[in-house]
Amino acid sequence: MRRPGPAELMSKNLLQRRLLATTAVAGLLAFVPAGHEKLAPLSAISSAKAQSIVAEQVFGDQLPSEEDQLLLESDTLTYDNDRGLVIATGNVQIVYGKFSLVANKVEYNQQSGRLLAVGNVEIIEPNGNRIFAAEIDITDDFRDGFVSALNVATAENTRIAAESAERLDGETTVFNNGVYTACPQCKENPEKPPLWQIRAKKVIIDNNTRTVEYEDARFEFFGTPVARVARFSHADPAIKRKSGFLFPSFGESESLGAHARIGYFFNLAPNYDLTAYGTYYARQGFLGELEWRQRLENGEYSIHYAGMRQDDQGAFSAGTIDSVVEDRHAVITTGRFDINDRWKFGWNALYQTDNNFARTYDIEGGDERDIVNEIYLTGLGEKNYFDLRAQDFLVQDNQIDFDPVTPGNQTFDDQQASVLPSLDYNAVSGEEFTLGQVSLNVNLASVNRNTFQVSNPDGNAAVIAPNERFSGIEGNTTRISTEIEWKRSQIVSGAVVTGELSYRGDAIYQNSDLNSPFNPLTTNESIYRSTPAASLEIRYPLIAQSDTVSQIFEPIAQIIVRPDETHIGRFANEDAQSFVFDTSNLFQRDKFSGYDRVEGGTRANVGFRYSASFASGGSVNVVAGQSFHLAGRNSFASTADLTNAGEESGLETDRSDYVASVQLDDGAGFSTGVSVRLDEKDLGLKRSEVSLGVAQPQYSFNSSYIYTEAQPNYRFNRARHEIRGSGSVRLDENWRVFGGLAYDIETEEVFRETIGIAYDDDCFSIALGYSNVDSDFTGDNTERAISFSVGFRTLGGFQRSFDFDEDQQ
Repeated sequence: MRRPGPAELMSKNLLQRRLLATTAVAGLLAFVPAGHEKLAPLSAISSAKAQSIVAEQVFGDQLPSEEDQLLLESDTLTYDNDRGLVIATGNVQIVYGKFSLVANKVEYNQQSGRLLAVGNVEIIEPNGNRIFAAEIDITDDFRDGFVSALNVATAENTRIAAESAERLDGETTVFNNGVYTACPQCKENPEKPPLWQIRAKKVIIDNNTRTVEYEDARFEFFGTPVARVARFSHADPAIKRKSGFLFPSFGESESLGAHARIGYFFNLAPNYDLTAYGTYYARQGFLGELEWRQRLENGEYSIHYAGMRQDDQGAFSAGTIDSVVEDRHAVITTGRFDINDRWKFGWNALYQTDNNFARTYDIEGGDERDIVNEIYLTGLGEKNYFDLRAQDFLVQDNQIDFDPVTPGNQTFDDQQASVLPSLDYNAVSGEEFTLGQVSLNVNLASVNRNTFQVSNPDGNAAVIAPNERFSGIEGNTTRISTEIEWKRSQIVSGAVVTGELSYRGDAIYQNSDLNSPFNPLTTNESIYRSTPAASLEIRYPLIAQSDTVSQIFEPIAQIIVRPDETHIGRFANEDAQSFVFDTSNLFQRDKFSGYDRVEGGTRANVGFRYSASFASGGSVNVVAGQSFHLAGRNSFASTADLTNAGEESGLETDRSDYVASVQLDDGAGFSTGVSVRLDEKDLGLKRSEVSLGVAQPQYSFNSSYIYTEAQPNYRFNRARHEIRGSGSVRLDENWRVFGGLAYDIETEEVFRETIGIAYDDDCFSIALGYSNVDSDFTGDNTERAISFSVGFRTLGGFQRSFDFDEDQQ
């Protein structure tokens, strides 16, 4: 290699001005300006260890921005003037912008502007992808190049291997004889084929369209080919949103036939998109769907449309809506917006041309039996809460004629209520009020219903029987309730004494056609109800503490004085129908669940609480007690309530039944609980609930047992015994089996059972399940299904279900 002459030195002046060399171990490298005759040849520049060179832009004529500076580090750097090469050898590392390259040797050709990296080459791209190769020939701006014997590991933990690859225009990379997989490499045996992989003649990654395309591809499972396609593509795993086809799903049912569903996703903008679905049913034809989603600065909303014309109504059971309608359409929309930090506005709505379309065809967002259409405005402050709603309750039932009193005139949906408006407001005083705590509660509800709903029909459509009770009233009921409460607690000789004064006022307007000697419902009249109350509660906590456990035993006595409840049964009971007496409401001033009923008379509640917290993380909680009606009219003994609320509750006698509950938790995954109600005379079991839960890394299990004695006034003429359980057992790191069971001890029948097996790992999932459910809605309808699903990470997945005897009522 000869020494360059003055003319050559001048031609290399720009390159030399841009090289600033330092020696990390051997010291400073002498740098002589271009044209100086004592300039040492670049072929002589070397060091025993490492050398660092920082250049503004080594391989170009334009001064780059700061982020495009190049850092080169190697054991040896040589300049070959004859061939116009800059050669770096030994532990070569190059950082160029957001790219980095590591190799045993790198040659840069100034004339062609190409960079050749040889030996254990690794490139890390800005998106986190890692490219491993034996040799890479690439342009100096990292846009184009050719690679041989490479392996690419992406930031999403996917891998591509190929005999060779070529990068074109900085946007497209073509892998020849490539293999793609999202499964991790086996650490013990790197040569072992992954669980799944796609082997193709060409694998093309297009950075413009953000797709991965395969030509002449075959899908391999454990290295064995199972399917072959001429061409297919999927989205780049690095992106979360991209226009394209979605993975199809399949299914089959008796009335719909075999069906296949596919969708196309339009990524129109970062904040809105459109998805079109098409489903073909062998017996019913084509179902089309469109879903629009948009996210705004303060919230988001969606609109989902579905429509079809049924081909074969005769495939459905006679007497059902499905069997008589031809054109079916539905619109489902949801929205949620943050007006500011405290106020929120939103809606949920389903509109359909008949009463069961969305449920029959499993339209997403409308496939449940019970639907609540509502629009709401909520506000939450530090000491107050506001909730305003308009609601319409729907029941998707498939029967044309269902009416326990007057068949042919109404359906379950006709019996459902609409509420316009429903208002709740709560405010609590702050610390500035030192004489206790004052709270205000306001509730407004206006309920409308097209027809009445009988809770316990006797089967005679001609007359209203004495024992019939109504959970829904035809007409309108409007009620506004306001309650103000003052409460103050003080410690007296170790006891916590709490005094409470409250006043509740209700104004009700009732307009209904239902009136009979057995149900003296007020019609077209206004009702006013006033309920003042005073209560005193004394708790005496006894505390014992040690290094291993902290215990609190707290006897509690409470007395509440108030006048009798008035106007029972004179207006509809819409929101206080559900009532179970247990330890959760033993010490509540008003045990009813809603505003339409209010507890009256003088009552005392006595009992105790016990809790223990262990240093190991375990805990024990026990509550037990009894309630006594002392004076006035017992609200729970009244038979005038239109829904029987309070009857057979355990509170209808002067001395209530005993209630108790025990909760145990060992802090290591095991928990159990028992809740009982015992007869106040002979301690006979009236109601009990037992729960058991176990959660461990290898298995989990939950079970419950419920017993309730016969309640004829609620149409339960026999005792109810039910056992429910579900569990999952992990067979190894990836395989698990799961199942569930619900068993009626009284009838000796299983009314729900599920069983399945599943496999999950980092790149693949598969599940197979069977379910058999007896619908408690009709009592004799069985829904059986087999479901199968497969998922491939980055590619998507599909599922298929086979339903039997699934005609929905």
